[in-house]
Amino acid sequence: MDRSASASVITELGNDQNFPVHLMSFHFDSGTVYITDGIKDIEYDSNTYVAFGHFIGFDDIEETHELVVSSLSVALSGVDKSYIAKFLSEPCIDRQVKIYKAFLNINTEALIADPILIFDGRMDTPVIAENPDGGTSSVSVSCTNAWVDFERRPGRKTNHEEQQIWFSGDKGFEFASEIMKEVKWGRE
Repeated sequence: MDRSASASVITELGNDQNFPVHLMSFHFDSGTVYITDGIKDIEYDSNTYVAFGHFIGFDDIEETHELVVSSLSVALSGVDKSYIAKFLSEPCIDRQVKIYKAFLNINTEALIADPILIFDGRMDTPVIAENPDGGTSSVSVSCTNAWVDFERRPGRKTNHEEQQIWFSGDKGFEFASEIMKEVKWGRE
């Protein structure tokens, strides 16, 4: 499957040797973090993907013809304290993560146009592991694809607690939990 890849990317895939890299973006409220597993910083789409040097990798991305929620884990090792602070201090659950597959020219190390989007999903819980003896730390973030929202039920609950979140002081659902009769709407 070519994923609408440009002619230059298709040509690069057909070469005997190529230089693949991954471009990753983590979208936080305060701004987006751009990193790459390449050997140098890469400019793409007016953004600089920083050659992080501590990017371990991510799980295999599986594709199916079925509408299923898939997940993967992204691991960063020896993480700079600024990244750990970002994961600890900012909300990251349900924030966007994008992973692109790109190719660099073997001779010039220049980006070959039009990287291919291979994953677009949402961050879930990060796990930060510290090794005080070795002075190292790592961050692992699980991510799910866009279909996680497909299984989510929209709307609000009709209970007193949720009503207080939206309309503090309203007592309309105060005794809703005590009513056990099922009400059917519409005609049979």
